[in-house]
Amino acid sequence: MAETFFSVTNSVALLAWVALILFPARRAVSHLLCAIVVPALLAVGYAAVIGWKLVENGPPPGDPFTIGGLKAMFADDWVFAAAWAHYLVFDMVVGAWIARDAVRLGVPWPVRTVCLVLTFLLGPVGFVLHVVARFILRRAVDTGDGSARPTP
Repeated sequence: MAETFFSVTNSVALLAWVALILFPARRAVSHLLCAIVVPALLAVGYAAVIGWKLVENGPPPGDPFTIGGLKAMFADDWVFAAAWAHYLVFDMVVGAWIARDAVRLGVPWPVRTVCLVLTFLLGPVGFVLHVVARFILRRAVDTGDGSARPTP
């Protein structure tokens, strides 16, 4: 059953990531589907599993602030699958922000796509690449009064 939960959460996340990579400028994708809907669904699954495991088993064994304690906690397949859903949620929220920010700044699609794919596969690596690309490719934005200021 934990394997099914793991597979379903991965499949849902993968489908949303494909939409985000292909259609980053679509508000329904980058502002709604990948920023709110899918992360919220995955978060509900995460919360349900963690709540169930806490009720069933009580507090996690060992000290969760040590590597040994985390290993003991993640030895349960359900807890591990829930922890993976935790990663999926936050990587997707970051990916949705990257997509919106890259479209707004006019980051070229190959750079944006590489950042999004790396965020999906390697989370922080894609994020830091976007931050670097954003810094390098930053453009002036017309403030509406004829002056220009750097985009944050």
